[in-house]
Amino acid sequence: MKKFLLKISVFALYALLLQAVFPVLVDPFNVFHAECIRANGVEPNQNYIKTKYILNNPEKFDSFLFGSSRVGVIHNDKIPGLRTYNMTYSAGLPSEHLANIKTFLKNKIHPAKVYIGIDSYAYTDEITDHINERLRCPYEYIAGDLIHLFELYLDPVMTRKSLKTMSKSNSKMDVNTFYQYGWWGKYGSTSKFNWNAENIKPSYGRRFSDETLRNALNDIKEIVNICRENNIELVIFTNPMHNITYMASVRELKYLDFLEGLADITEFYNFSSLNNITLSNDNYLETSHYKAETGDLILNVICSDEIYPELYAQGFGVKVTRDNSEEFLAMLKRQAEEYGNKKQ
Repeated sequence: MKKFLLKISVFALYALLLQAVFPVLVDPFNVFHAECIRANGVEPNQNYIKTKYILNNPEKFDSFLFGSSRVGVIHNDKIPGLRTYNMTYSAGLPSEHLANIKTFLKNKIHPAKVYIGIDSYAYTDEITDHINERLRCPYEYIAGDLIHLFELYLDPVMTRKSLKTMSKSNSKMDVNTFYQYGWWGKYGSTSKFNWNAENIKPSYGRRFSDETLRNALNDIKEIVNICRENNIELVIFTNPMHNITYMASVRELKYLDFLEGLADITEFYNFSSLNNITLSNDNYLETSHYKAETGDLILNVICSDEIYPELYAQGFGVKVTRDNSEEFLAMLKRQAEEYGNKKQ
């Protein structure tokens, strides 16, 4: 009987080590090391880690920049007069930004200003997909749900597979910058993308429907309302999408309809059009992410009201309101039609 109990105890200990201790120690997505993440070659769950970091440091920042990974090249430390943190996380959606803002307010973190960068990605992915993704599961879906947290991350098979990636990693992630500023994109970055390849694909989310578009607009409307109710200054801008992604969004994803709906809700700064920035591959790492230098141009416009005349005439940096939206969107439509005709 003693030998049997000993064997059971050894087996139980082995199972515990395999199922719990091993995944927690390796922790590929850094959810169990949120206060001291490791640059291990696996992209961390930034939504969870950053939200938890802010909650643990409520006085450190007084404004926030939200958006998908595309805003991760914006050096928010250059925003004058504010201590801004870049909340960028993979495929960030308006519904997730809304949830984060609510979480901050619930925990008595009251930002003076909120910036949100959006584009066609904002309505071509679904929160229901992110909930079950280790990289993207939002803070609100795992912080208060240990069962879901354990289901996602206490997985020895996933952990073992991640070890292969981690062992080959030569990650250049700057952990100090991650906590101090939140951005990931450095100045002088060079693109390794093959711009000469045939059939270069655009970059946006995995699904699109009229419903996803409406849902995104409804989430943005709620953000506008909650900021107004709490005296939070809100600045919304569109990310300058690469021309391949932009044209696909206009043709296939009703992007101009999205902008029309956005203008009915709130004013915003527009940077997505066919302009000298979006038409040059030199300004992009691939068809998804623009470079940090372009991020500086965005900051100059939204923070200092700077105007770049030639770019402005092409739609870059225009503040769109209900009063000018019809004329402006008509210009974008003509612009896209003329560009499309030239490409044929």
